[in-house]
Amino acid sequence: MRETAMLTTRALTIGYQRPKHPPSIVAADMDLTLRAGAFVCLLGPNGAGKSTLIRTLAGMQAPLAGTVLLGGEALAALSARALAQRMSLVLTQRVAVGMMPAAALVALGRHPYTDWAGRLRAEDEAAVARAIADVGIESLAHRPVCELSDGERQKVMIARALAQEPRVMLLDEATAFLDLPRRVELMHLLRRLAHDGGRAILLSTHDLDLALRCADRLWLLPPGGPVRDGVPEDLVLCDAFAAAFADAGAQFDKGSGAFTLAGARRGTAALRGDGVPALWTCRALERAGYRVLPRGMAEPLIEVREEGGRPVWQIHEETCRSLEEVLALLPRLCSTLCEEAPGG
Repeated sequence: MRETAMLTTRALTIGYQRPKHPPSIVAADMDLTLRAGAFVCLLGPNGAGKSTLIRTLAGMQAPLAGTVLLGGEALAALSARALAQRMSLVLTQRVAVGMMPAAALVALGRHPYTDWAGRLRAEDEAAVARAIADVGIESLAHRPVCELSDGERQKVMIARALAQEPRVMLLDEATAFLDLPRRVELMHLLRRLAHDGGRAILLSTHDLDLALRCADRLWLLPPGGPVRDGVPEDLVLCDAFAAAFADAGAQFDKGSGAFTLAGARRGTAALRGDGVPALWTCRALERAGYRVLPRGMAEPLIEVREEGGRPVWQIHEETCRSLEEVLALLPRLCSTLCEEAPGG
């Protein structure tokens, strides 16, 4: 049985209306679905229209054509209060709230349910407490928002969005300006909130590697479209992922799952070894421009082993004690192998 469709688009065309000019179309004829319990990442190069799509789905910008349905109802037909009770939005921009405690900012998420004075009822207080607990920011609740780190502030903003008790959450570049550990933490938090809470969560992001590892589905938006929707691994295997970023000055290698600079290949090498040292050896070789192949399919063969609890690399007759030594040796060794090859 398929999960419930929470947000759908029908023949959606997004872009901008300009007075006395034809509309500027960013992407057209999009039929997309966000389902309950799914964490979806929206990916695409700069300028492809990711933020335009997020704003259109959130009702902040009218579509040029087509329809957005939220829970089966046309988005344009919903009142602002009804929309806020079903959908929440987290943006990149920092909110200027001065010395406001984090818990008070989270409580602002109850605005679709409170009266004109913003008075919180018992059920509102309970919803705020649940949101704070779900995001794991109990220790931050009474701290002024202005004293929080970027990662902590973003968690507070996510808790504020959760306090609305939405079925759909949209986040535009929510991991921007965060360091890698905080980005990883935030991606796993969003995935958990989708799975455990039955929410449909869409995150627009430039974190391609994290999206491949964490998202249930990807929406790929290349410049001019069309949007490709699918499981991350399927989109990699059918080359849709590489095609979406084909003009970004780098090439996606589906063998390694990483981007490499076009024309940066310096040769091939074979690797034998296990565990963490072999993993980081492979990373170092790929970063230096070498394609790593299984043993017997390339020369030179690099063997990784441990001596005295530390990794050691054996390359033909040479023993290296660091990856820096390995990377310094390879160009000379590869040149020698080419000269010794038949016809070299």
